[in-house]
Amino acid sequence: MKTTGVILIALSVLITFASVVMADQGVPAIPSAGGITSTTSISCDGMYMESSALAWSISNGGDDIGLASRVNDGSSMLLPNQTQYSTAYDASTVAMAGKTTIVKVLTVDTGNKLVTQSNIKADTAVTFMATGDGGNIRGTENIMIDGTSRRTAASDRITCPWESGNSTVFPAYCNIVQAGSTYDLTIGSVVTTASDRFVDTDAKAPVVLNYNINVKPYKVQSQRTSPAMGSASAYLKAHIQEARSTHQDEDLTYSEASSTGGQINSLSIAYQFQSGKRLLP
Repeated sequence: MKTTGVILIALSVLITFASVVMADQGVPAIPSAGGITSTTSISCDGMYMESSALAWSISNGGDDIGLASRVNDGSSMLLPNQTQYSTAYDASTVAMAGKTTIVKVLTVDTGNKLVTQSNIKADTAVTFMATGDGGNIRGTENIMIDGTSRRTAASDRITCPWESGNSTVFPAYCNIVQAGSTYDLTIGSVVTTASDRFVDTDAKAPVVLNYNINVKPYKVQSQRTSPAMGSASAYLKAHIQEARSTHQDEDLTYSEASSTGGQINSLSIAYQFQSGKRLLP
């Protein structure tokens, strides 16, 4: 979708995988779990530049039987009973010849998380108005989660005895999901939220990735606003590979991209990925 003129877009995508044969299970935190929090609050007239990036991998360790006994069945170099996750986040903002206000909080927490919590969360709110020739603000943001696992025992990862009794194993899987956005505005307000969760003590909580972007008018005065002007886009990509037992039985690829340009009165896009043995309403 690409148009010029007055833009009003609202889009929500939810990708859900839940059953005994399709279930990410996350991994437990390591003993030395910790975190990083970065808070930015800027109001300036002129030039502003900011960038951030992180990459993080964690594993449950699997069966520690040494490298010489590593199992390779042609599709995985994981150890028996091993589950591994990797996540990455990056963002960049460049503003020039304009009035910029930005508030951003980026939190990374490597500890075990509950259903309502996140391991990575980035909340960003930006407003911009060009005050000189060629003034604009450009922003990009991306978040990714990549989970893979060998066939593992469910009783080791589910605390409820009746839940673990209903399914004795988690089949193997290899899933990767990416989401993000870009924008280039001469005036406007942008709010984004990026988060994921994959570290927990109980595998009945789903693995989750969320991404939201909202582009709104710029508040010129207390009772008057100006529509955003420029372009904005967002995307979601997913590749899901699941097994029933030891062999791959499903391969699903999904991609989506939305873009808009011109006078933007309202743009709201929300993506959510969930995968787990049991999803809560």
